[in-house]
Amino acid sequence: MRQQHKLLLALAAAGALGAAHGQSSVTVFGSIDLNFTYSKAGSASTRAMDQGGYLLPSRLGFRGVEDLGGGLAAGFWLESAVLPDTGMAQGGFGRRSTMSLMARDLGELRLGRDYTPTFWNVSSFSPFGTVGVGGSSNIVEGWPLGLGRARTQARASNSAGYFLPRGLGGFYGQFMLAAAEGTQGAGYRGGRLGYESGSLNVAAAYGQTAVGAQDYRTVTIGGSYDFGVVKAYLNYLRHRLGRERQTNVLIGASVPVGAGQIRISLAGSNRSGPDLGTDGTARQFAIGYAHNLSRRTTLYSAYSRISNRGNAAYVVADSSPAAVAGRSSSGLQLGVNHTF
Repeated sequence: MRQQHKLLLALAAAGALGAAHGQSSVTVFGSIDLNFTYSKAGSASTRAMDQGGYLLPSRLGFRGVEDLGGGLAAGFWLESAVLPDTGMAQGGFGRRSTMSLMARDLGELRLGRDYTPTFWNVSSFSPFGTVGVGGSSNIVEGWPLGLGRARTQARASNSAGYFLPRGLGGFYGQFMLAAAEGTQGAGYRGGRLGYESGSLNVAAAYGQTAVGAQDYRTVTIGGSYDFGVVKAYLNYLRHRLGRERQTNVLIGASVPVGAGQIRISLAGSNRSGPDLGTDGTARQFAIGYAHNLSRRTTLYSAYSRISNRGNAAYVVADSSPAAVAGRSSSGLQLGVNHTF
């Protein structure tokens, strides 16, 4: 009986090994990011340990690709948010969970929960990305315009996406259709088209989500150009829901200095609508330095200040004190990021 039990274990192990070899490649990946953040909002201030201050939040993921032959491949991607400052993880694979079928000459069909094309266009053309005290999303209204009814500003669940193949003379694109499946404000349709060649990268995106009888619409156009001594960024974002709307414009630059780069950006926001207490403007100035200790480990610093006017009430960090309409917010961040 004991020998039969050992035999069953051996067969199970052999089966698991065979399954592992059947997969062309599986990768564990992610990043751990921790920082100290001092921030102010109005006359209040706070000190906190935070995470996700450099380009992307902390995350843990698994991805794999299987070569099916004939230029075909299948792949998966599971990515979860982690909070290294507390040792906690945000449940599930809410950052991304997709299954893909890829053909060398036809492109990629991607199913599941993924970033929307409009979010990619905002994130791609900012020297700070969308995170940290300098992140471009600090003065972009969330879900959208503060109404909490559209859930597709960054990601969409139950989506089918198509990506153009490489080798189109520099042109690239992403198109997405997501089903609401009974969830208010979860359906999405949109796309992104761009051109990248040498130092130039430009793209435009449009997205639309039904919210009751209204549509949440996003238009964004961005670009970057690397001059060698400096890389310049420009981004325009306009989103609206009914008569509520917001326009954001960002200009920025990244300057290589030795083993690092100086990053700087200036962004402006204008919010308007018929509801009382919604109109306002904001300006965000951010500057920082990132020093690469290696290809995977980066020390970074950033300072940002948001000047709110009217009813605008934006802050530079999640750990900031409560926002005060018409009062400024500022923050200083020192951190380390390691990718694997």
